[in-house]
Amino acid sequence: MGNEKVVVALDLGSQNLKAIIGAFDENKNIEVKGIGVATCGGASSCGIGDGVIKNIELTVRNIEEVLANAEAQYGEEVEHVVVGFSGKHIESKNDDGSVVVSGKDHEIDLDDIERVWEQAKTKVEPLPEIKTVVRQIPRWYNLDGETKIKEPVGMSGVKLGVDMHIITCNAQQLKNIKKCVNKANLILDDTIPNFLTSSRAVMDSDEAELGCVVIDMGAGTTDIAIYVDNAIYHSEVLEIGGDIVTKDIAAMLKTPKNKAELLKIKYGVAYLDDSIDKDMEFEIPSVGGRAPSYVSIEDFYEIIHSRMEEIVEVLYARIKEQKISFDTDLSAGIILTGGMANLYGLDKLMENIFGVQVRVGKPFGIKGLDEVAKPEFASAVGLLKYGVENYEKYRENGGIADISSFLKKTGNFFKRMFGNE
Repeated sequence: MGNEKVVVALDLGSQNLKAIIGAFDENKNIEVKGIGVATCGGASSCGIGDGVIKNIELTVRNIEEVLANAEAQYGEEVEHVVVGFSGKHIESKNDDGSVVVSGKDHEIDLDDIERVWEQAKTKVEPLPEIKTVVRQIPRWYNLDGETKIKEPVGMSGVKLGVDMHIITCNAQQLKNIKKCVNKANLILDDTIPNFLTSSRAVMDSDEAELGCVVIDMGAGTTDIAIYVDNAIYHSEVLEIGGDIVTKDIAAMLKTPKNKAELLKIKYGVAYLDDSIDKDMEFEIPSVGGRAPSYVSIEDFYEIIHSRMEEIVEVLYARIKEQKISFDTDLSAGIILTGGMANLYGLDKLMENIFGVQVRVGKPFGIKGLDEVAKPEFASAVGLLKYGVENYEKYRENGGIADISSFLKKTGNFFKRMFGNE
């Protein structure tokens, strides 16, 4: 405590808000110091629905609650937070840019990198008034016809190009996030789309190089990030998630949604195997003083499986649209994370539909992970890693810096992004 450096990750989910306080040393080794979770009765009751803030005051109260719980464990109050967010308003595209190298002897420097970033950004501008660029990620650079160069600074050439993954989002949502954070008496350091933070927490460098898909499925949204040749290829957010299944359970079994959610967590099955006692029955909470009813695991499975099969087929179709080969481009298969990754058999169901290996992704690479080494904490742990890697920039610039400052202060950040911890 005292003078130690800390980063606070705040994950704004539709059904859960999570805060993690992490301290780090001079080698950027991170240790979890405090955890806070606010679990809401259903989607939107956190003040957030489908990844979008829909109630400022309710969101603020939940932010204050999770921070208070994390601070109680840590023993000190915190001021700065890095926030992860989702929502179908987040969009992305790959575009390129090119400039003539201007440095002495045509040696590429950071000013050339900055110019080529800006040139690529113009491909998505002018944006509608409601949209803003939230992230630019260089997939690779090209130099005088040579492609897929990762680090061109210091090389000599005439024409420098970049293949850029550009992420945009609703500008008003960013303003609402900042408003909620400020109302909770906190300072916002950064806002980062969840598909980037989840990937940072559960994907290693070998998987990024071989090619894989990270699917973060929560209550209100499912975030998709596709990596090919150690670079992000496609990202998007779908407005589907576990809350759809909960609504089905509530309707079919005539039980309140909050009870249906608990039943899904305790008894939910998406794929039947020999370890499941299909005939076992459990009680369905009743309403209005009615007598309780019972359902078998097999009948409960039928409710969940039909909806989850539909959701996974939607994911398969969306990824297939990207015109990549599951065999050659995605050799590492799928990493399934987020709260719905805990649903028994969902990974097996996905393997059957996608025809590739699927593993459940749990955060790794930091100390004190016992309580947060779970799929539902992937985004929050990834936020910690982002926060630590950019800590000095945040402190010096009062939050996210402009492109020039970003490049000059972080240099190799995107290379480190995919490295093993």
